[in-house]
Amino acid sequence: MRILIVEDHALLREAFGQLLYQLARDVQLLQAADAKSAHALLEREAQRLDLILLDLQLPDAAPFAVLESCRRNHPQLPVVVVSARDSRVDVQRAFALGAQGYVCKSAEGIELLGAIRAVLRGEIASPKSSAPPSAAPIDGPLTQRQSDVLQMLARGDGNKDIAALLGMAENTLKAHLLRIYRALGVNTRTAAVRKAMDMGLVRDV
Repeated sequence: MRILIVEDHALLREAFGQLLYQLARDVQLLQAADAKSAHALLEREAQRLDLILLDLQLPDAAPFAVLESCRRNHPQLPVVVVSARDSRVDVQRAFALGAQGYVCKSAEGIELLGAIRAVLRGEIASPKSSAPPSAAPIDGPLTQRQSDVLQMLARGDGNKDIAALLGMAENTLKAHLLRIYRALGVNTRTAAVRKAMDMGLVRDV
C-alpha cells in the first residue's frame, strides 16, 4: 500500500506517518510539503498510489486547488482531506470537488484510520461533527459500467471480484463506487444497494 501525504508541517507529516503504519505492514509513504512537490510526485507515482492524504492549507496554492487538480488529472485516486478547517461549507465543498473522505485535525487518530479504511473499501467518510455529503445527485445518470457495478454490489460481490469480472483495476472500481454513492446520495455500499432497489435500478438477486 502506497500513500502520499501532502502536508506543509513536518511534525504533522511525521505524526501521520506513524499513524498510517498501523494500516498494514507494507505501507509505503511518500511526502510532499507543498503543492508543487505534490504535483511532481503525482506525475511520477500516481499509477502506483493507493490514496492521497491532503491538507487544504498549503503555502503555494489556494485551499482547494490541489484537490481540484487531483480529481481532474487522477480521478481514480482516492483523496482523504485532513484539515484544520471544519466548517460545514468547507466539508461539503471538498466532497463536491471529489474528496472521498474528510477528517478534521482535531479528531483522534482512530477516526483518521477509520476514515482511510472506509475510503480504501470504496466508501465515503465524512467527519462526525458534520452533516454527510449532500444527497443531491452530483454526477448525473449512472453509466452502463456503473450500473453493472451496482448490480454486482447488489448480489454481494466484493471489490476484488467485481474488478476482476469487469477487467478493471481496484482503484478504478473505487472511483466508480464513489460516483455511484454520490449519485445516490449515500455513503456505503449497503445504503447504495438499498436505495438502488427502492429506485428500481437493480434487478432482483
